[in-house]
Amino acid sequence: MKDQTQIKQADRKVGINPVIVAVAGAVVGAGIAVAGVVLSDEKNREKIKETAGNLKKQAEDKKREIEKRILEDKKKVKMVVASAKESLDKTTKEVNKAVKSL
Repeated sequence: MKDQTQIKQADRKVGINPVIVAVAGAVVGAGIAVAGVVLSDEKNREKIKETAGNLKKQAEDKKREIEKRILEDKKKVKMVVASAKESLDKTTKEVNKAVKSL
């Protein structure tokens, strides 16, 4: 059986260190305070809005560019498939012709 000392040591190992909790709380609190200061300043809010707008525009431009490339690539694939079908049809006709001549 475990004696009281072993039980206390096991309890200490499982628990959360209060210093770590205090430091984590301080960091979170500081982050919230900084965010509050940044967002309270009108210039900073405008910069954030402007940056968000620019990022949105860039994302939309990139989306349009990718859609355009997809359409171009689809056209290329259709052309290749059509060419492959023609080639296969031609080969099939030649094989059938060769088989008939045997």
